[in-house]
Amino acid sequence: MINVLIVDDDQLVRKGLMLAMPWDAFEMKVIGEAGNGERALEFLSENRVDLLITDLAMPVMSGIELIRIARKQYPELPIAVLTLHQDFEYIQEALRLGAIDYIAKVQLEKERFEEVLGRIHDRILTDKRKRLNDDTASESEKDTLFYGGADTGTSLLNESIYECEQTGSAFVETGEGSLKDKLHSFRWVHDERYLNELLQEMRTLRLPVPRLMQLLYGVTVDWNRTFKNIVQTEMTTPVHFASWQDVVEWMADFRAEALVLSGGQYLRKEVSSSILTAVKIVHDELQKPLFASDVSKRVNLSRSYFNQCFKEMVGYSFNEYLRKIRIDKARDYLTQTAKPIVWIAEHTGYADEKYFSRMFREQVGMLPSEYRNAPRGG
Repeated sequence: MINVLIVDDDQLVRKGLMLAMPWDAFEMKVIGEAGNGERALEFLSENRVDLLITDLAMPVMSGIELIRIARKQYPELPIAVLTLHQDFEYIQEALRLGAIDYIAKVQLEKERFEEVLGRIHDRILTDKRKRLNDDTASESEKDTLFYGGADTGTSLLNESIYECEQTGSAFVETGEGSLKDKLHSFRWVHDERYLNELLQEMRTLRLPVPRLMQLLYGVTVDWNRTFKNIVQTEMTTPVHFASWQDVVEWMADFRAEALVLSGGQYLRKEVSSSILTAVKIVHDELQKPLFASDVSKRVNLSRSYFNQCFKEMVGYSFNEYLRKIRIDKARDYLTQTAKPIVWIAEHTGYADEKYFSRMFREQVGMLPSEYRNAPRGG
């Protein structure tokens, strides 16, 4: 039986999860609950817990701090993140600290309960099996088994890699930070050659498999977060990659599905790619001044054609979408942090706090301060 501890400052959320989720079906049992990180650490010190599910935004001790401490004290404890909003920054930090999955409260409809618990259950069992196997093999042996020798798992890439070697590749800089930036640019979704070069760099870098899994899971989270208003179907990451060939095939499948889901079948591939790049710019540069005329130039489209295609793919004009994403981000800051409103205004692209408050009220129906203090359920 997998013993579960639920941590959330909202008692209704804790009780709702305890009563509604099909724990028994996945050999799980909720043995405790806590309203903040400090209480959770006390419980962990006195009880055997096999799965910690924690909210991120809590008083006394945040979920991020709880994860940071728990990972040091209980390095093999599986941790899943519970969050009100799919805020990429918080989720990414939690994943970086070792969280195995995240649960968005807004997605907790009854029909998804089994999907959520099933995914977490499979990951726990996979990690247990991997630890048993790891006890009998060295790190270098495990890497060799996963990545293979020089000619293993590259049949899909040989022709393109040969071409890169002949003409000179743009991928001269190595390192995890550079790799992460390239993955999250999503250029590889629209450019097959770029994908092949990226896979070659990933294989050359030979990250530890758990870190590679976290990196690719973060890419999936970023895609779903960035393009959720365009793409109705969420991408998923396998619980476990058995070999490097699995990674190659997953990225190729991801690319093929993303092109279809993102409207590539309605617009020319180059145009679809330009619009998705513009959407990524909005999310990545939200705090900066952004104008349709400038962004259209950056994605190599005329302003009029850019506006037409953006509305067709995204469902909003560029300015409408920019305003929506900025207000959504402001909501996250208001509920997930204690940052002052002037700071939130600046970090969502509004130089003037009064103008920000007016725009927020037009979109949400209340002032930012009222929204922050308004009661809300799980």
